Amino acid sequence: MASRSCPLCFVKLSRASVLARSDELICPSCHSALELSRTSRATAALLGLVVAYAATHLAISGFRGAAWLLAVVAAVLGYGFGSALFLFFLSDLVVRPKFPATFPQIHG
Repeated sequence: MASRSCPLCFVKLSRASVLARSDELICPSCHSALELSRTSRATAALLGLVVAYAATHLAISGFRGAAWLLAVVAAVLGYGFGSALFLFFLSDLVVRPKFPATFPQIHG
């Protein structure tokens, strides 16, 4: 993990391009289609949920009145920042699988 390099030609990609174009990454050297690995995506989602949980409890404990509204905002922002920060520092790239252009028709 944490290589941010093309698995075919080992060219490093910038952190900003990995965050901005995680679904449509193209290697600048060999022009192969890349994407984030499943491990990176799942770990980023898990870390985002943990940060959202912590932010929600901090928001609820600090305010009374409209604490539910602040808890929702804190959860959304915590998830977004937590998962993005994980991918910013520890993201791994894999070659995007090529799917067939046409699917076989099953007659039965």
